[in-house]
Amino acid sequence: MKFLKESPAIRSMARLPAHATVACALAGTPLLSLADTPAGDTVLAPVKVTGQRTDNPDYGSSLTSVGKMPMAQRDIPQSTTVITRQLMDDQQDTTLREALRNVSGLTINAGEGGASGDSFTLRGYSVATDLFLDGVRDAGQYSRDTFNYERVDILRGATSMLYGRGSTGGVINQVSKSAHLGDRSDLELSVGTDDYYRSTVDLNRQTGDNSAVRLNLMGQKSDSWRDGPEFNRFGVAPTFRWGIGTPTEVELSYFYLKENNVPDYGVPYNPVTKEPIDKPGTFYGLPDYDYEDTTTQIATATVKHRFSPTASIKNTLRYGQYERDLMPSAPRLNAAGAPTDNTPMKLEHKTRLGELDIWSNQTDFNFKLFTGPLTHNILTGAEIGRETSDVTSWRHKSGANLTGGTVGNPDHNLRPSDPTPVITGQTEFTVDTLAVYLQDMIEFTPEWKLLLGARWDRFDGDYTRMTVSGTTPVTEHYTRKDSVLSYRIGPLWQPSESQSYYAAFGTSFNPSGEAYSLDPKGSNTPPEKNRNIEIGAKWDLLDGDLLLRTAVFRTEKTNERNTDTDASPDEYLLSGARRTDGVEFEIAGRLTANWQVFAGAAIMDPKITRAVGNDAFKVGQRPENAPKHTYNLWTTYKFAEGWKIGGGLNAVGRRWAQPTLSGANSLPGYIRWDGMIGYETRSWEAQLNVYNLTDTTWYEGLYRGHAVPGTARSARLTVNFKL
Repeated sequence: MKFLKESPAIRSMARLPAHATVACALAGTPLLSLADTPAGDTVLAPVKVTGQRTDNPDYGSSLTSVGKMPMAQRDIPQSTTVITRQLMDDQQDTTLREALRNVSGLTINAGEGGASGDSFTLRGYSVATDLFLDGVRDAGQYSRDTFNYERVDILRGATSMLYGRGSTGGVINQVSKSAHLGDRSDLELSVGTDDYYRSTVDLNRQTGDNSAVRLNLMGQKSDSWRDGPEFNRFGVAPTFRWGIGTPTEVELSYFYLKENNVPDYGVPYNPVTKEPIDKPGTFYGLPDYDYEDTTTQIATATVKHRFSPTASIKNTLRYGQYERDLMPSAPRLNAAGAPTDNTPMKLEHKTRLGELDIWSNQTDFNFKLFTGPLTHNILTGAEIGRETSDVTSWRHKSGANLTGGTVGNPDHNLRPSDPTPVITGQTEFTVDTLAVYLQDMIEFTPEWKLLLGARWDRFDGDYTRMTVSGTTPVTEHYTRKDSVLSYRIGPLWQPSESQSYYAAFGTSFNPSGEAYSLDPKGSNTPPEKNRNIEIGAKWDLLDGDLLLRTAVFRTEKTNERNTDTDASPDEYLLSGARRTDGVEFEIAGRLTANWQVFAGAAIMDPKITRAVGNDAFKVGQRPENAPKHTYNLWTTYKFAEGWKIGGGLNAVGRRWAQPTLSGANSLPGYIRWDGMIGYETRSWEAQLNVYNLTDTTWYEGLYRGHAVPGTARSARLTVNFKL
């Protein structure tokens, strides 16, 4: 099997002469250790060997957990990507956003309406609600930190069969660090430009023969190259494990992340050029008034039991609480025509106070069946959960907008004349979810396999909205219940352990209320349906050190909601359609013992293919935040004793916001170059990372009313002590 081939011990054995290899293999068997013992010799008692887990020092990982259980990437008939801890460390990726720049076909941010936190687009479709933490939905609006990551797994294309609602463009699964046998201590300190300070602690202690505890801590304080925004965060993540290496294992974990930021809503668009105004270094918010405070708490209990080498069960119980208090200033031009330095400005205050609570329980049963010449690797399970969202919208009594300052001279001291808060609306959305699923990986021969899977989901939403018209509150109540069947099928041909070729077909759905809201029409509208068709290949080269993959795909939404208010008085017509055709390439791993590389490319043709009524003009246009191409490259080389140098690029093509009759706002494409140099000893290592080496102007966040500039040239110096 592939994971055996990856073992250093197996590789060492493979380099021995044939007779020595056989002897080593037989030495562990009772036949040789007892039957071949000469008479009169002393037979020693068995020795129990335990070892400390070692981190993967490579950019390539043959294993992934996006299939709800650890699997070789080559055995998944769908595009997969694994961002390893080593890659994140070499790039000094401290946020999920930074780590995901290594994913071809993925772009950052698209949305409006007070949204904050992480929002991504994959293959031209939003995956803002398709983020998972250790296989459980992580739906809160917050900026995720990597301090407790072991790796990040990505599965592309429609995959509701595994993860339920959403997942049109794919899913992103964050894999947490876990306690392990053996002791380990790491202290990392970072300092950088723009008053950047960060420290992390990673402590692991073995507490018994089969138990361990691990604690990860993080603190960060930083400003921005744009004078005004601030980013402050603190995190703690303890994990306890009992029964490591035994048939029954229990793991308890807690995750806490606190943010106190001055949010950055970027710059407005030029109404003539439809691009951001040429003021990327200017901050238009209110540094001493705007704020974004989030608190994320996640508690998880996992129990695993292994009945036999071919049968196991896992149950995961989780409670997550996400709190968010947001008052940013979104900059807008307060005059028509091409802006000048004297054009007046307006700030829109998008105030939100919200809490999201999620209870979830997942049970997965994995076992093998043998029916004649066929081997069935079966995964079956059930999920049940409740998600409750409470959001309060408010404004200042004197109004939601502030007017003052100009494009060339923003006024950071603007304040409402009457700051008394006035509630403008409250919403409460409760959704009960239930799902059962069955997947079978059928092995006909060692070369031919077939993956079949189906899942039934029930999504039962209850929505209450209170709005204020004048001084009179108006309360509305809507419900929507949907039951949907999703499925996937994928044949694989693996002529050798280094080759895997596949075809895949899968479906997904987006129910009304997926984003925790409903309206009169939405309550009468069935789910959108999506499908993914894909042909691909995966190769494990250089004895598994180098992983290559490629895929040709079509990801398609077959019945998109038409939000044209004139189309139907009672419901949103599912009369729209769009698709993304594309090809992807990826390479990850070692070219030599000292040379590592991680690179990817996605060439896509995203297009709206059907729209009716007042939206008919959108046909043929590109969906928002869907570029035609993305490229990423990162490579490092070890030279001399302990030295390492590396660098790479991230390139994204032009992106458009929501299509409008007057033309869509857009962001120009860009290429950003980064570099690093490091030195490592047995007890410490130092590393210097420089970002945006050429100091190019580029934009990270795409919103319909504004764009957020990416960082200018900056640097971080990091020292890690291995205590």
